[in-house]
Amino acid sequence: MRVGLDARALAAPVRSGVERYVVDLSRAVAQLEQRPEIIAYVDRPVRDAELSRALANRIVVKVVRARRGRLRAALPWRLWRDRVDLVHMPSTILPPLLPCPAVVTVHDLAWKRFPETYAADDLAMQTVAGFRSVARAAHVIAVSQTTARDLTELLQVPKETITVTPLGVSPRFTADGPPLSAEAFAGAERLGRGYVLYTGGLLPRKNLMRLLDAYDRVRREMDTPPLVLPGGDSVHAGELAERASELGLEERVIFPGYIEEGQLPALYRGATVFVYPSLYEGFGLPVLEAMASGAPVITSDRSGTAEVAGEAAVLVDPENVEEIASALSGLLGDVALREDLAARGLVRSRSYRWDVTALETVAVYQRVAGSA
Repeated sequence: MRVGLDARALAAPVRSGVERYVVDLSRAVAQLEQRPEIIAYVDRPVRDAELSRALANRIVVKVVRARRGRLRAALPWRLWRDRVDLVHMPSTILPPLLPCPAVVTVHDLAWKRFPETYAADDLAMQTVAGFRSVARAAHVIAVSQTTARDLTELLQVPKETITVTPLGVSPRFTADGPPLSAEAFAGAERLGRGYVLYTGGLLPRKNLMRLLDAYDRVRREMDTPPLVLPGGDSVHAGELAERASELGLEERVIFPGYIEEGQLPALYRGATVFVYPSLYEGFGLPVLEAMASGAPVITSDRSGTAEVAGEAAVLVDPENVEEIASALSGLLGDVALREDLAARGLVRSRSYRWDVTALETVAVYQRVAGSA
């Protein structure tokens, strides 16, 4: 069986959730003893030397001559030329024509649940192309039971064409390791005594305005470590910075911008509390990474975050500022509770493994190829 993979993420200079999914899944599939032949198509050379070594002689990486961002349009001809049996598209949208069956991965349906948080052109593309893609796919991989339910409820995708393959957590996220360098980013020198951390981008559905309001309430009641809000979205970062200024939090909230992947494990490890109050997530990978790093977690009591966290985190109503504040003050003021949550989080995180995700994904390939 020969499988084509839209693998632009392998060469992406910045990796968000979908890119990291492709990278970690590719690594895990490459390590399987029984694996199909994989051709990973990219639109530029892979510059990550360590990643290239991990895939070498296990996954074929091919650079497609296409304008940046246009690999999807050039892919069908390459799939036909390479006699691919099926193609895996890891970010939902399918090319208009394909010479083989397709498997698509759906991470979430945020565009359906929270359309107001999308730009008009992006929403239009998701609404039309996203719906058509899952309807045309031979099989759909959902990263959580939450996403699987959304697919059946919101897009009427038949349950029998959906397989849930939860994400894993990279082994680099551990509770043991070097601390965060004081020179990691501007403001890191102020974090030696602990901090409240959020990671995962600064989009409106991440609910960070309410997190700022909750943090403000807590700091008026007790001695509170700094709040760290990484993220590269300059528009929303500006709005959040403006809100922090209105609350008088300029010296308490640190906006370090984009954090390099290599700095994330140490950033998680050093957090006194990790808070992820998103209004909606298909999975919530930062919750899992924080737990694997030994950080006590507060997260939303709904969607993928509650599913991932289970009983290993404090779950809150993300629309209730007082509830977020109460959870935060409770954890900051109770060392024993933080230690208990950290221990439970470590155990919970070990049940999410990329080798299992890889095996389940390959099983989907085999099922689709066998029925084609």
